[in-house]
Amino acid sequence: MLGHRDRLLAIAALVGLIVLSGCGAPGSSSDPRQPAKAVPSPGSQSPKVNIDEIFPLGRGRDLVLNNCTTCHTFVPIVVLQMTKEAWERNSRDHRERVTALSDDDFKTLYEYLVANFNPDRPVPMLPKELLDTWTSN
Repeated sequence: MLGHRDRLLAIAALVGLIVLSGCGAPGSSSDPRQPAKAVPSPGSQSPKVNIDEIFPLGRGRDLVLNNCTTCHTFVPIVVLQMTKEAWERNSRDHRERVTALSDDDFKTLYEYLVANFNPDRPVPMLPKELLDTWTSN
């Protein structure tokens, strides 16, 4: 059985692989500030979660939900609880993937992540079905 630290290291390695594999095509025609639409895969039923409990209201929340989740589920965001320095590294790795966002919106998105998903905050409880899904593509 993996300990908490080993589990976090395994998750970090998996996220690293996802980052290296890239995500959707840059410059998609959809407006990144419009609400994301959940599209369940055929024959599956999505687990129910209270998104307001996982993603606190605040400036940047919609930017996170409508941009980060075009390449992967929100699971790595909320489970990893990265430090400010780790989020800054992550932002440098992701900037060219979300070209539809202005620099100000991109900065706001990461300010929200730093404030709400860091080691000082508890990891939200998520259904196993969500923990088993890391990418949506």
